[in-house]
Amino acid sequence: MRFLLFGYLGLILGSAPAAFTADAAAPLRNPAVNENFYGVEITGDKIWIVGYYGTIIHSPNRGSSWQTQASPAHNALFNVRFVNPTKGWIGGSHGILLHTVDGGKSWRAQATNTTEHLFGSFWFDESHGWLAGSRGVILRTVDGGHSWLNSTVPGDFTFSAVYFADAMRGWIAGEFGVIFTTQDGGKRWSKLKSPVEVPFASGESRNLFALLFPKPPMGYAFGLDGLVLQSSDGARWEILRQRGDGGGSAGANHLFAAAASGEHLWAVGERGTLLQAKANDLRWLPSASTIPRLSLNAIAFGKDGLGLAVGNRGLVLRTEDGGSTWKRLRLNALSVTKDAPRAP
Repeated sequence: MRFLLFGYLGLILGSAPAAFTADAAAPLRNPAVNENFYGVEITGDKIWIVGYYGTIIHSPNRGSSWQTQASPAHNALFNVRFVNPTKGWIGGSHGILLHTVDGGKSWRAQATNTTEHLFGSFWFDESHGWLAGSRGVILRTVDGGHSWLNSTVPGDFTFSAVYFADAMRGWIAGEFGVIFTTQDGGKRWSKLKSPVEVPFASGESRNLFALLFPKPPMGYAFGLDGLVLQSSDGARWEILRQRGDGGGSAGANHLFAAAASGEHLWAVGERGTLLQAKANDLRWLPSASTIPRLSLNAIAFGKDGLGLAVGNRGLVLRTEDGGSTWKRLRLNALSVTKDAPRAP
């Protein structure tokens, strides 16, 4: 499984350097030029982007200006979630979990008792949160992150996506096309029948990277080769889109993340793939915007039409009209905050 895990990481990390470990002597880098971005969050007018080498950047004004926030980690950071304007969480490689209570002015590492990579994150409210990652690890909290419980799923799967409709009903998806569900907040998980699941011995890759439930229990799962699954009840899943369906060669590009904005759904992936669909439509069509052929790894929407998609080599796309048009942001001028203490 070690070989498959690092192959899985290679898809997610793209062209990032291979090393993850902390290095206190490493020089300060310009994340707008050198780093890959893996997560984005929008809360009101505030935006956070996280990525390789502990990168955290923040905009207080819808992306008009940016600053780096001091990170206590050099690990790759995969996801960022804020439960209110000041309290947020970041999950990353080797079990790193960062927490802020002041809007990112200071971030602190919190113990998770795992060294697995934390690819997926979901918070239902300020108390209930879940993290999903490599080798079947599922962490959950019911007390706002003061303590974390491990609900590892048997089977040594790598999970990259987690989503909850409420504090009890949730789903996880990942390696080999597997989808699991829970009805008790993540204490126990049961495997659903996935139309793309393949056995370990097959040597095939049918990984799922993202989950989206715009109107639970109706949901979507996204993965390798442009794969989109759909479920009307969260239990039975069917293939909605697969390699080559719509968009010619672009139809085979991997899909890494998804988000909803009003009645429109969005999915992003490798080679600048940006797909959209109406919530009541079965067709996923490429955006008309011109996008660099770099992997897009995350997408998020806020209020008043604001949306961001982020990816490799400092790629940031912004929309102010709900996705009708996307423009590339150049993050060349960043103010840099003082270094925070490094995570152990």
